[in-house]
Amino acid sequence: MSEYESVVAVKESSGYGNLLDFLHKTKGGIDELPNVLFVVAEDSYEFGIVSDLYREAFKKSGDSFEVVVFVSEPGDLESFQSEVKNMELFAARKLFLIKSGSVFFKPILSKGKSKLQKTPPFASLPDSVKILVHYDHWDVSKEVLALFDKDAKYFLSKKFFASDRKPALTQACKELEVKLEDEAEEEFILKVHPTSGSYIRNLERLKLFLGKKIYNVSDIREVLFQSSEFNATEILDYFFDRDAGRFFKEFSKFRVGKDSLLLFLNLFKDHLDKLRKFKVLNRFYDKVLSEKEQTEILGIQNYSPARKNRFYFLLKKQSNIFSDKDVDDLYSFLIDMNRRIKTGAEKSDTIYYFLRRIEELIRV
Repeated sequence: MSEYESVVAVKESSGYGNLLDFLHKTKGGIDELPNVLFVVAEDSYEFGIVSDLYREAFKKSGDSFEVVVFVSEPGDLESFQSEVKNMELFAARKLFLIKSGSVFFKPILSKGKSKLQKTPPFASLPDSVKILVHYDHWDVSKEVLALFDKDAKYFLSKKFFASDRKPALTQACKELEVKLEDEAEEEFILKVHPTSGSYIRNLERLKLFLGKKIYNVSDIREVLFQSSEFNATEILDYFFDRDAGRFFKEFSKFRVGKDSLLLFLNLFKDHLDKLRKFKVLNRFYDKVLSEKEQTEILGIQNYSPARKNRFYFLLKKQSNIFSDKDVDDLYSFLIDMNRRIKTGAEKSDTIYYFLRRIEELIRV
């Protein structure tokens, strides 16, 4: 077999049908996940789903691991080559996440015949390494896959034909262990973008906000398609009261591109700062500082008397709900979210990550 024929064979034998097919075939934990996977999609929906799956599999394995992210900046390819080729024998497992893969591999493919060299540059990777690539294009070339020899697997994100949408939705529901009533199913198929990633993302949104197994058309319209305004201040109250049901129901009104997650997080931090200060004041300075001094420290000196009383009542209640460790965890969460927004903007996958983390924090 010629080198070119070998490359073609690699591509033809390495694909999953789509995201749903991939999820169905990789249920056995970390050992079932391919060592190298290309998520070929022009948006990042499906890459976000799969990267969460990989991270969760690493956590469940019980082994220590490190996540290394490359965003296709100058020098990233060289850093990646150095890291994967110089792994120490007993080093922690590593998950490499490569974004903008169509740009990332260009330098190595532009070196003449190197794309068909006898020894692919990333062949025989150590077992401690897994690589997940978001290849932001409608297809991936056989030359790119051949860089990893036979290790590379991939799937494409494509729109379902009309005749395929109902079977795809049925499969997505099965993967997530939910069911849509007939009218809800028709509404979903009519209005949701027909790709695996969009189907999965919207079904997970239903589960997150309503926490049920069976959904009717009213549920679909309320969570996925309603047009009420997003009220950040009201939603903050629900979070700090640990009222998960009302929080997620109201947060379903958030619209990417219309509402600002960064603004919401700024309000979140402002309230968290007040809660932290209140806990310190209440514990150490309640009998030392005057009410005026305490209101100035809390930044509520200009509130009306009625508003001050209500705010003190809320802070006292929330101080009992959130321990010192809870407060520390919330600050760590805010730092994490700030970093993600700065590196990845306010995209749908960032909102999805935010909701997953919030679910953990609000239900503790």
